Amino acid sequence: MRVLLVLLAALLAAACDTAIPSPPPITVVITAVDDTAALADGVAQALTGTAQVQIGLTETVLALGGITLTPSSTPTPSPTPAVVPTRQVSPTATFTPSVTPTPTFVPFATSLPALAAADAPGRLRVLHGWRGDEAQPAPAFDVYINGQRVKRGLTSAQASNYQQVPPGAVQVALFNSATNVDIGTRAAPELATVVEVPPGGSVSLLLLEPGALIPIVENAQPVPSGRARLTIVQANPLLLPANVLLPDIQRALVYNLRLNDIVGPLDVPAGSHLVDLYDAEKPEQLITSLRANLTLANRLEYVLVLLPSPIVGITEHLLFSGAPRGLPTDTFIRFVNAAPQAGEFALLLDDQTQFDLLPVGMTEAIPVSTLGVRVTALARNGRRLMDVPLGPWDTPAVQRASKIVLLTGDAQSLNAATFVQSPPRSAINASLRLIHGLQDVIPLNLEIRPALVAPPTADAPTAPGAPTLPPEALWQPAAQASFGLASDYVTRAPGLYDVRLLLSGTRNVIAQINQVELAAGGTYDFVAFPGAEPGSAQMALVEPDVQVSNLGAPSDPDAIAEAVRATLTAAAPRITSTPTRAFTPTPTWTPVLTNTPRPTNTPSLPPPSLLVDPAPPNTLRDQVTVIGQGFAAGAQFVVRLDDNPAVLFTGRTLDDGTLAALVNLPATVSAGPHVLRVCADCRPGGQQQEAFAVINVAPPDLTPTATRQP
Repeated sequence: MRVLLVLLAALLAAACDTAIPSPPPITVVITAVDDTAALADGVAQALTGTAQVQIGLTETVLALGGITLTPSSTPTPSPTPAVVPTRQVSPTATFTPSVTPTPTFVPFATSLPALAAADAPGRLRVLHGWRGDEAQPAPAFDVYINGQRVKRGLTSAQASNYQQVPPGAVQVALFNSATNVDIGTRAAPELATVVEVPPGGSVSLLLLEPGALIPIVENAQPVPSGRARLTIVQANPLLLPANVLLPDIQRALVYNLRLNDIVGPLDVPAGSHLVDLYDAEKPEQLITSLRANLTLANRLEYVLVLLPSPIVGITEHLLFSGAPRGLPTDTFIRFVNAAPQAGEFALLLDDQTQFDLLPVGMTEAIPVSTLGVRVTALARNGRRLMDVPLGPWDTPAVQRASKIVLLTGDAQSLNAATFVQSPPRSAINASLRLIHGLQDVIPLNLEIRPALVAPPTADAPTAPGAPTLPPEALWQPAAQASFGLASDYVTRAPGLYDVRLLLSGTRNVIAQINQVELAAGGTYDFVAFPGAEPGSAQMALVEPDVQVSNLGAPSDPDAIAEAVRATLTAAAPRITSTPTRAFTPTPTWTPVLTNTPRPTNTPSLPPPSLLVDPAPPNTLRDQVTVIGQGFAAGAQFVVRLDDNPAVLFTGRTLDDGTLAALVNLPATVSAGPHVLRVCADCRPGGQQQEAFAVINVAPPDLTPTATRQP
């Protein structure tokens, strides 16, 4: 108890101690200002300074008394900021320039055709874009222009060759190939239309389901170097309105492409391009991409057709190619790669890449200058296989003619041989020849026969008087060529033929093309080159870039004049006619010793000749008198018209080798010039004597100009 009292007295004595430190001095600065806001700010700063001094004074007093302030565990609330309304921002799509399109993609401008002279001829072709389905595939069609057939059996995804036509209205008809025969009654055409071809213009007729013929007016002017000309046709009803873009070069082909739209022609950079289709209403939404890159060759034109996909995906496409018209100083060249040992190689024209990889086969017609072009071939490793100049071509007849360049050789080097498609002009006959491109192969023979029609049925029996010869006996030799060379052009009457290729001196058929349509005045080259399999061969028909055949009126003066010359030649064989050169097969490559054949007792007969009444330029209607001489005595003869195997008349020659017949023409014969064919002793192993004469059938609305003599 005593101790507690002593401690309490000590505490009271300490509390009564008057030695308290004086507070720090306070300095107040008063500034006179005119601005009310600045005054309020100054007052606030003064009050803040005073509060800080008071806090410091309080902490000093408490520290002298041994009392330390402990922070409270309760958090001090911070002032709540005023609510600021959120600014509304519209979302912006982010694009990746390398893959996804951007709104800055610029479309290509449409290339407009230039004007031409009023009488400049145009050109016309048919594109078969009818796909069909598994249940009912698209049929093949025969193409008729101005009443004359120019293509037999045009199948889906194929294009007919360009045909030169007069400017103005041109009649086009498509017949179903399965029912279109030249014997008996011809069925009605599946499609028929009249196309307006502008002077110097180019038109492609696109055949689409359900059988519509859509005219596509193309720009026939030359394509700039490094570019390809493209026309787009939207024929896919399942495809939404789309923006068609090329993301690899960040360009647009077309925006808002809709069904039945035809866009172009557009001059697009040549090369291989990706093609993406984006939704036109939602530009950031990708609809689909073409499954294969779009490969466009330099200075060629293309038609891209978008179609519904029958298997997978949203859309399929067909790409038809062709050659535009060139400058007056341009010519057209097709390259044939006949060197499988060299593999695929790049082909450059004047140091500009034309084909990145050229496989074995044939290219489209490429426009080049008639002043010449340097052709370079580069292997995959960059080694030069060939570097040669072609041209110049100075002769006017050769300058505008199309050319075929045959590339042969091996993996070390290549050779180029040029063949000009310039046969002697004919208005009533077709010209054909053979080009041999099979390396290390003996000479080849080209044989031809009238095309065989479908076998007779109950609905279509065999026509009366049809030939009874076996099909093998109808083959006739036409041309012969050695490797790297071409045969001379030979003429044949217009019509439908089967063509086959044989090893010379043998009966080994190595390639065959059936039902080839040869038009009057047309040019046809059959090129033999290696096939896809080692040791195989294939044969391709090569026509000029524009086929200049006789598609005009039946009364073409050139055709009539040539028919008259042919008739006069047949009427006077001893004076003006030239005997047909006998076809002599080349012996086998390795000579074989044989015995000398014994002489035969077969008489040597002069070439037979025919006279017809009425003879051109006179016309006839339904009957013609045929008189012949120089045939074998007592031989059976048959009379046919053009390439039709139907027999119009049959009889026997007299003992002096003459014949006379009054031949009735078919009721379905068309107006214009025709070739009357008389063959005597045409049985297998017979004399096979055949003579020709030209007749001119009058149109139904005209009276024949000839008067029959008793």
